[in-house]
Amino acid sequence: MAYTYTYLWMGLIFFIFWLFLFLWRKDVRKEMLVMSVIFGIIGPLADLLYTQDWWSPLTITKTTIGFEAVIVGFMIGGIAAVIYEELFKKKIKLRKKAEGKNTKFIVFMMLMSAVLFFGSFYLFGINSLYSSIIAFAIPIIVIYIKRNDLIVDSLMTGLCLLITAFLVYSIINLITPGWVQAFWHFTNVPNTMIISLPIDDFVWYVLAGMLIGPLYEFWQEARLVKKR
Repeated sequence: MAYTYTYLWMGLIFFIFWLFLFLWRKDVRKEMLVMSVIFGIIGPLADLLYTQDWWSPLTITKTTIGFEAVIVGFMIGGIAAVIYEELFKKKIKLRKKAEGKNTKFIVFMMLMSAVLFFGSFYLFGINSLYSSIIAFAIPIIVIYIKRNDLIVDSLMTGLCLLITAFLVYSIINLITPGWVQAFWHFTNVPNTMIISLPIDDFVWYVLAGMLIGPLYEFWQEARLVKKR
C-alpha cells in the first residue's frame, strides 16, 4: 500500500469540515482565519518533535517535514476555534474598550508553552506526547483560573475536535488502510486504538481542542453569548 498522499488526504478531509464551518457562519470567519494561520505556522514546528518519536508520515516532497503539516495545522486551528460556537449557537461579544486585549499576555503564554514543549523534550528527554501534555496543560489551567466562564467552551471543543478526528481518521483508513500502523512509532506509548484513533492522538485532540477553543475569546477579552 502506497502512503505518499495519505498525509495530504488528512489535510483535505479536515478541510471539508473547515470549509463547512467557514461557510456556515460569516460572523466567525475572522476568528477562524486568525487561529488557522497561527496553528498553520505551529504545525510544522510541532512536527519537528513528533516525527522523532511519535510518527513518520510520508510527504509529497519526501522530506521529514512537509507542507502537509501546515495544511493540517491550519485546518485544526480553524475548526477548534469555532466549532463550539457554531454547533451550540454562540457568538462573541467584545468589550467596548479594544485596549483591553490580552495580546502581550497571550504572546507570553504561548512562548512559555513552546519553551515547555521543546525544553521538556530536548533538555529532559521526555517524549513528545508527554511534552505536548505539559505544553497544553499549563495555558489551559491559566485560562481556567482567569476566565472560568470559558471552561465549558474549552471542554466541549475538546470533545467536538475529538469526534471530528475520529471521523477524519476513519475516512482515511477507508482510503489507505493500515496507515496508522505504517506511520506511528508506538515506542513510547502503547499500541492501543480507540476505534480508528491511536490512544496518543486521542489525548492530543482533546487537549488541543481544550486550548484552542477558548483561546481567541481569552485573547480578545470577549465572552460567548447565545446567538439569537
